Amino acid sequence: MKDVTLSTEQVQKFKQDGYLIIENFLPASQCELLKEKIKDVIDQNLNLETHPRTLFTTYQANKAEPDAHMMTDYFLNSGDGINFFFEEGAFSKETGELACSKYHAVNKIGHALHTDVPEFKEVAQSEAVKNVCRSLEIKKPTLPQSMYIFKSPGLGGEVTPHKDNSFLHTGGTRLLGLWIPLDDAMKDNGCLWFIPGSHREAATLFMNRKDDNTGCVFVGENNSKQGDEEYVPAEVKRGSLVLIDGDVVHKSYPNTSSRSRNAFTFHLYEGEGANWGATNWNQPTDKGTFVELY
Repeated sequence: MKDVTLSTEQVQKFKQDGYLIIENFLPASQCELLKEKIKDVIDQNLNLETHPRTLFTTYQANKAEPDAHMMTDYFLNSGDGINFFFEEGAFSKETGELACSKYHAVNKIGHALHTDVPEFKEVAQSEAVKNVCRSLEIKKPTLPQSMYIFKSPGLGGEVTPHKDNSFLHTGGTRLLGLWIPLDDAMKDNGCLWFIPGSHREAATLFMNRKDDNTGCVFVGENNSKQGDEEYVPAEVKRGSLVLIDGDVVHKSYPNTSSRSRNAFTFHLYEGEGANWGATNWNQPTDKGTFVELY
């Protein structure tokens, strides 16, 4: 793993654009290791007989309405364990059985890979990640969640425009996304797209856990729906690290290629001065999945 200390120019670029690409963060061998390990995670933890077959979509968020998975106990209780969310089209409408390989049917796995699976913990809690945080002068960086995103060929769906701060509320301190593609991420297989500089306008739409814990509700107005001409593609090689400001608008298109676009992603927030309130869908538990890096 590349030991990263950001240069003054890189820090300034991140502050200017709201995202930054760091190449060669993980070697190809480690990317392959994580891709193989996630198959073991599926084999050892996914039981289709007992799984509620929760789908993951983001369409309603663009309308300031919760998607179906956001209203389930399975989602609300997924912050401190290994949980599976499926693609639309993963199951046959006629038979109810998987319509493809289980390794392609899963949209994402979350949200405690950073504590529960050593190979992913090694990346998320690495000295390299800590040095990135130090370069950005993040005080008490705290890691609350992690995800493996599959974006399988021909099945991986769209992720609509959003700001990460809409989904994770820190009470005003900084939120940082770290996104590592384990395959080359190009336009045709669903690379990220950003609106540079859009982080200067704070999120005004927030997904809140309902008071009665029966799901989530969106509060506020969506300010992430800028025109397509403003977006810039972030095509990156596997093993790159993409830093994402919590307020920068980003999205991705469906994977229309014959290639996968797997990615490991996690979030950090500035713990000093933070107020991780009860409105967050993801709440700390006694399992210790909210990890303070230093």
